[in-house]
Amino acid sequence: MDKLHNIFYTAGCHGNFLKYLFDCYNQRKLLPNPFDENGNSHLRQNHLDINRNFDVCHDKEYQRLTDNIPKAENYVIVWQGLDWFFYAMTASVDRGAHLKQSGIGLLESNLVQYEKQYGVPVYISKFLKQHLDFNCHTQGQPPKSVLRNYFLLTFYKHFEHILWTRNNELRRTPYTQIPVSGILNYEYLSNTLNKIFSFELNFKEVHDIFLNKNVPLQQFRSVKKILQKINKNIDSKIEDLNVISEAFILFCLDVDNFDIPFSIGNDFFKNTKDINEYIAYYPNYLKRPNNLFYKHYERYSRNTK
Repeated sequence: MDKLHNIFYTAGCHGNFLKYLFDCYNQRKLLPNPFDENGNSHLRQNHLDINRNFDVCHDKEYQRLTDNIPKAENYVIVWQGLDWFFYAMTASVDRGAHLKQSGIGLLESNLVQYEKQYGVPVYISKFLKQHLDFNCHTQGQPPKSVLRNYFLLTFYKHFEHILWTRNNELRRTPYTQIPVSGILNYEYLSNTLNKIFSFELNFKEVHDIFLNKNVPLQQFRSVKKILQKINKNIDSKIEDLNVISEAFILFCLDVDNFDIPFSIGNDFFKNTKDINEYIAYYPNYLKRPNNLFYKHYERYSRNTK
């Protein structure tokens, strides 16, 4: 009799793709590709009930963490650090729930429609109204600066976000951990699954499709390169970033420079030279740390290097 496998993960962290691969291994063959247009794996079929996946950001599925099922093997998909929080945030916004096409693209053009299509409660417009004084239902689509500031605040208070708190809970479980970075690495993932199932299956072609359709991963890599070039003072164009990527760059710059604010208008920086000049020539008399740095001083402190 095949073993029962439970996969627990936070939104955007490839629980459906891993479940699909578990099914493939149980069937000892590749099953039809599970990918939607936006690259999520929500088109997969429930070929086997013995492999189950639970997004712990949903309360009902979160309760399954405490189930004690005899002979079940439990796995958790986990990540660590702000870079991977940014990745999980981007992936969950862009590919989560009932979305079939780019969620971030829709969010940037029609936030109200995005919240309808997502399929589970989304409270971005409610937050904009309550905290940023913007009513989508009377004022229409929010400017990019407003959306960016929403995600910027999300990064400032990441430690309160459900992605962060539930991921920390998964990391504290006694279950077998599979890192998100490992799912993105074919060799690591192949070796891991071969050991779990004592069977070798070549799924490189499917994994390549998974990576090629993974726009959040492309954004993740672009942002890391941009931050490295800023740090090394290398001039480079900045283009094709979505609003979450822009917000994360501003968050990192704000933390690194501490008393220089990086809340800007609709237009983002065009190149890394502009950013370094903004930092170098920002007037001393205007410098002041973000109020949230004072409020959460135990998490934010001036970089003294």
